[in-house]
Amino acid sequence: MKVFLTVKLALLPFVVFWALLGWHQPSWAVWSALALSLAGNLWRATRSELALLELGSLALFVLLAIANDVAPGWTAINSLWLSFAALGVISFGSLAVSRPWTADYSRGSYADSASTPQFQLINMLMTGLWGVLFLVLGLCRWAGVSSWITTAIVIGGALVSIFGPRFAIRQALQRIRASREDHHWPAPDFSGVASADCDVAVIGAGIGGLTAAALLAESGLTVKVFDHHVVPGGFCHSYLRKAHHDNKPVLYRFDAGPHDFSGVWPGGPVDSVLRRLGVADRIQWKRVTHSYRLAGRRIDVPEDWRAYVRLLCDAFPASADGLVKLFDTVHAIFQSMYATGQGRSGIPGMPESIEEMLAFPRKHPQAFRWMNRPFDELVAAHVSDPELIAYLNALSGYLGDGSERLSCAQMVPIFGYYFKGGFYPVGGSGHLADIMAEAIVARGGEVHLKSKVARILVERGRAAGVVLGNGRAIRARAVVSNADLGRTFTELLGPDDLPSAFRERTRSLTPATSCFSVHLGLDVVPDIAPATHLDTPMGIGLAVMSKLDPSAAPEGHATMTIITLVPHDEAKGWFQAEGGDDWKAWRRSKDYEARKQQLGDAMVAAAETVIPGLSQHIVYRTDASPVTYARYDLASAGSIYGVARSGRLKGAKAPLRNLVIAGGGNAGAGVEAVVISGAEAAEALVPGLLSRKPMAAVKPQPELAVA
Repeated sequence: MKVFLTVKLALLPFVVFWALLGWHQPSWAVWSALALSLAGNLWRATRSELALLELGSLALFVLLAIANDVAPGWTAINSLWLSFAALGVISFGSLAVSRPWTADYSRGSYADSASTPQFQLINMLMTGLWGVLFLVLGLCRWAGVSSWITTAIVIGGALVSIFGPRFAIRQALQRIRASREDHHWPAPDFSGVASADCDVAVIGAGIGGLTAAALLAESGLTVKVFDHHVVPGGFCHSYLRKAHHDNKPVLYRFDAGPHDFSGVWPGGPVDSVLRRLGVADRIQWKRVTHSYRLAGRRIDVPEDWRAYVRLLCDAFPASADGLVKLFDTVHAIFQSMYATGQGRSGIPGMPESIEEMLAFPRKHPQAFRWMNRPFDELVAAHVSDPELIAYLNALSGYLGDGSERLSCAQMVPIFGYYFKGGFYPVGGSGHLADIMAEAIVARGGEVHLKSKVARILVERGRAAGVVLGNGRAIRARAVVSNADLGRTFTELLGPDDLPSAFRERTRSLTPATSCFSVHLGLDVVPDIAPATHLDTPMGIGLAVMSKLDPSAAPEGHATMTIITLVPHDEAKGWFQAEGGDDWKAWRRSKDYEARKQQLGDAMVAAAETVIPGLSQHIVYRTDASPVTYARYDLASAGSIYGVARSGRLKGAKAPLRNLVIAGGGNAGAGVEAVVISGAEAAEALVPGLLSRKPMAAVKPQPELAVA
């Protein structure tokens, strides 16, 4: 209503003009309207505002004033229909320059959404509607149509203007909510007498699969998890290796993948899920400190992010003001993104109700403005020093190899390592997986290791269980796949199980980046930060987690992992065309061993630039290539981050009913990300699960949780 009244005020010169014409005073009509229009535009000018409707109106009345002096009789006869036609022309003219005139008046009432594409679209439609109505009114006046008809047209347009925008905005927001998922089908009905071996079968005991399974078991469903490996966790597992030093046996513990965990701060997604499961107190976390050695400069990152900003300001004084504003903006976006996890077990996401969505821009203006825009645009708006930008992007390797442009929504959570800290679990990354597996069993679920899934059962167009490699069928009412996304759709499902359009999409799925890692047992504790990032002579990361958890190595010794990312185009060159999931012949070939040795040696040499004499202290060494990651995690081309963003599934639901995805196939990289993905998979099968009060475990935690 406010917008409608504002527009009526803007049309006051026309109201006066039409009224005086009705009293047969054409000259008074023209000059009065011109005076009011001129006054209105001068008032706009003092406020540095521009309203196309009012500016166009001024031009119209100037022309009518000239016409009235030249041909007063013609003007008196044609002014009425010309005024309506001119309003139509002004409307379509504003559309032509992509500035619909209705937006000038609705922006104040809908400030929260004024910068959105939806706001622009709605105003384009409203302006177009009025343009048509004005032209129709002009035609009616020219043809002498009854005033009842023209009055009805005006009333109809007024009603649409009053109620249409809010209705349209709500419809647009509902479409945005629906666009969170690629596929829509109702959640399975788990009530009634069970007619299957379990309610949910989970393929893969990676963190995403374990999260989904634990939450589903906690909700009261019967869950069975199947994984081909001998330990749970996927990439998030630890392993032991023996060696000899000074004629004595030594034992080292390594992490296969993750070593720096985000989202474990109080209220964070990982912490919240563990607390919901009642196992948060079973993990001790140690803060991981970072050091950057970039472009010949060393910066050790303080634990307080504000101190880090001050440190960067001292190092780059010319960019200090912009740097402070940038971090303040990123922090505001970060806080806003995670605020959506309140009441949802710490799992962030889109606001649940239309009202919350309408309120989000007002409560979180920076997040609303930037979340879906490229992160480099946000950075460029504040700083331009390339060396400084390299530090701001220093942790982007936690998300990919730099070949894909990251949005603020993708990049901002990485700054949580500064705002909240990254942490390492005492006992190794595998300790997290073990505890989650035990939480599943404590709630009546089962975790079966060395149990590879060969295919997904499909009946009546729905996922109905899994078939194991030994031929055993496990019937279920729903299936969670934590397996590689490409394998899920091309190997575990047959061509006829998926819609034809989606089958075409699966052929173009590209694995995300892989990596190469060198795992070292050392007889010395390196004098570097637990997480050290080096850009030359090659880009590597050094993880010395035994400095945080000495139980990973004997006293006076250390474990260290050297990591470099291997983009997919390079990673696929590590594989032979044949070899199944093992590539045994190729792995034992001299060419493969030589290639591994060469790259591993180069990485050790690069690490020696910050740890002099490192190679002289190596007690144990093993290297992992993309082939290694493919063997142990069954990941396409050894991808460690799922699939490339262009191929990721939106939402948890697959095109096959009752099949949901958890893991890197829709969440991308990182333990926190796959925990969120696993929680969303559980929520897709049991809507409202994350908002409910958690249920207690049905039986005590056993000593041996997995089989």
